[in-house]
Amino acid sequence: MGKKYIDEAAAIKNRGKGINKETLESNPFIFEFKYGAAKEGCWNYEHIILQLYDCIDVLKCLYPQYDYLFVFDHSCGYDKQREYGLNAENMSKSYGGKQSLLHTTLIKEASGYLGAFQCSLKPGDTQFMSFQPNDGRPF
Repeated sequence: MGKKYIDEAAAIKNRGKGINKETLESNPFIFEFKYGAAKEGCWNYEHIILQLYDCIDVLKCLYPQYDYLFVFDHSCGYDKQREYGLNAENMSKSYGGKQSLLHTTLIKEASGYLGAFQCSLKPGDTQFMSFQPNDGRPF
């Protein structure tokens, strides 16, 4: 019933434009989607949340006296992630070039972080997820 989507970033990413809602010209409860790399991509968080907002608007208009519960069974493979979260698809596989702003990890204790592997990191060290200026070349 609002004129704008609550999740502005999802609206911009999915619709490629502003956050203002458009007039519904079809049933928002049914959405045909052409999936795949050459079509509309993959069904993800941005698609789900915008469709949910549209469905809520319709339900509030038709049946304002009810409360609603929505249950989703959605694979998290294409789900919402932190903007600079660790995601192999967003990482450069080689040295140099533009890198994502990946967050650092503070190694708090040996168990759970380092496992049974021998490595140069010790509890209290900070692990960087990208090459630092003083690092040697990776190969």
